[in-house]
Amino acid sequence: MLSTIAEIIRDLLIFVGVITALLIALVVEISKMPDTNPLKRILTALSYRLGATLAAGALAIPLEPIPGIDALYDIGVPIVLIWYWFTFFKNAFGIKTNPSQPTQRQIATR
Repeated sequence: MLSTIAEIIRDLLIFVGVITALLIALVVEISKMPDTNPLKRILTALSYRLGATLAAGALAIPLEPIPGIDALYDIGVPIVLIWYWFTFFKNAFGIKTNPSQPTQRQIATR
């Protein structure tokens, strides 16, 4: 019984390690893309939203003991985060390839 649990934990740790390595490889590949690439723009905006959400959660911990600010924070931050995430989804579905770039034309050779 104990060895079965140890094998499950070992397999889960291997899985987490492989997924972490794949995530790092993905981040490196995306960072090499040009700034006009829609995937890079979406993932950059996503990382900003995740960072803002994490910062709002981390800021909530020291503000909990303060009675007046706590109530304002509990009402204001969710509204701001909902708006921030709404703009992400609105803009993410509207992102297309950069229209200012000219289309490539094939040059006829003799």
